[in-house]
Amino acid sequence: MLVHFPVVLFIITTVVNLIIVIRKDDLAERKCLPLISLASILAGVAIAIIAAAFGDIALDAAVDKGFDKAPLEEHEGLAIPTILIFSIIALVQAYSMWRGRSLAGTKAVMMFVATLVGLGFLIATAYHGGQLVYEIGVNVTPVKP
Repeated sequence: MLVHFPVVLFIITTVVNLIIVIRKDDLAERKCLPLISLASILAGVAIAIIAAAFGDIALDAAVDKGFDKAPLEEHEGLAIPTILIFSIIALVQAYSMWRGRSLAGTKAVMMFVATLVGLGFLIATAYHGGQLVYEIGVNVTPVKP
């Protein structure tokens, strides 16, 4: 159930960052939109890490029940870079805001592009997670012989 929160929070971050870029504002300013962006990405990263920890437990349980490990590891292989990308973006934005360093103009566009890359990984991760549950039935249905 936790996995849905980072998905929504990272989408919120992406949309807010797009608005900031379109308005030619600074991602590191202590204003409403940059603070919403930072809060949503920090919360998303924190919950994604917790979800990954529970996902690792669920992976072990699924393998013990007889589910094929390959699709589970493929999902994990997408989730880890997703968390790393958004973690780096969050750290850069938080550090810049803390130290008063601008993230406007080209820097804001680069941050937005990085967010789009993270969103691409997020979509792929979510798609594979959906396949695990709805097509394979991992930890939802008994193992099919």
